[in-house]
Amino acid sequence: VALTRQTAGKSTRDKTPRKQFPTEAAFKSASSTGRVKNPHPYPPGTVIPCEIRCYRKSTALLIHKLPFQSSVREIAQDFKTDLRFQSAVIGASKEASEAFLV
Repeated sequence: VALTRQTAGKSTRDKTPRKQFPTEAAFKSASSTGRVKNPHPYPPGTVIPCEIRCYRKSTALLIHKLPFQSSVREIAQDFKTDLRFQSAVIGASKEASEAFLV
């Protein structure tokens, strides 16, 4: 069987027009007519103490279980390898660390 070469031909698919991006002039005109930026509702340094009070009042745990557990295992591995932890121990140490942090 003889090998034959194929010739390139135009595709018959209809091409969609490209999306037109706005020009620099459009950006400049939009920025001059844009809205005025509002000042912050609270001065700096007033929101954080409110958040601290809110977290101290709540009883929900803030640290996620799996990242805390993996960091505890990583720290414990420095002292002794092949340690196993009960889930109650991880939970108690998590509560104690959150009480210390908050």
